[in-house]
Amino acid sequence: MPFAPVLVDVAAPVPVLAAGGIADGRSLAAVPALGAAGAVIGTPFQATVEALVDPAIASAIVDGNAEDTERSTVLDVVRGSRWPTRYTARTLAHPYLDRWPRSGARRRPSGPGVLGRRGPGRHPADAHLGREAVDLVTDRPAAEGLVSALVDRAEEALARAGRPS
Repeated sequence: MPFAPVLVDVAAPVPVLAAGGIADGRSLAAVPALGAAGAVIGTPFQATVEALVDPAIASAIVDGNAEDTERSTVLDVVRGSRWPTRYTARTLAHPYLDRWPRSGARRRPSGPGVLGRRGPGRHPADAHLGREAVDLVTDRPAAEGLVSALVDRAEEALARAGRPS
């Protein structure tokens, strides 16, 4: 979200979608103030009951917090992506990441605990995106309920912002 105003200015007149850290009504209400045309909301939807993720991943999101995340290139390497290594992704921490070479190597470490197997600890062994907003995801609602709550809370936040203090 901090880069949204810059991108809006650079990309004008092309519409820009804000992303990153948008997980509740307050952050959604900030989107138009940043000049963005809309929002991309990820982590909260991965914890909905309809999400096509392993239930352990949804539980890790709900139980996790920002301190449980780290930035790395692991997801891109494991998926064989050619995404530039200077652009990391925030993932939920887990034992597999602890064994990953910190040198920026673009190969998988060998041995037990390879991606897709369950590892020790409360997080699944699968590398999973868990972003800055993980602290705001506290339950596993239905997607319809999540959308309704986001809209209701955004409307409340916008109404509060418009009131004189």
